[in-house]
Amino acid sequence: MGYITRYELSVKNGNTDLISKFVTENDNASYALDENGDSNESCKWYDHEKELKAFSLKHPDALFELKGEGEESGDIWIKYIRNGKCQTCKAKLLFEDYDESKLI
Repeated sequence: MGYITRYELSVKNGNTDLISKFVTENDNASYALDENGDSNESCKWYDHEKELKAFSLKHPDALFELKGEGEESGDIWIKYIRNGKCQTCKAKLLFEDYDESKLI
């Protein structure tokens, strides 16, 4: 077994053709993503960060955004990858404060 995640890849700064190039060159990415960066299906892709970091070194000006939603509730994140470095931003679930006037 393993942990499955749904992925989406985009380029925030740079040539959007890089997504197709990455997917074509990377067997794991081609299983997880179509050539536009949309999710093919939820899958196991444990080396996504390592593989995107390596690819980003070849395209240092591009900023890649990889979104992921894991099988466990609340496991939602975005990774920004640029020039071999990565920042991971995890989702935070917030509830509104109680407001007596909103009771119906």
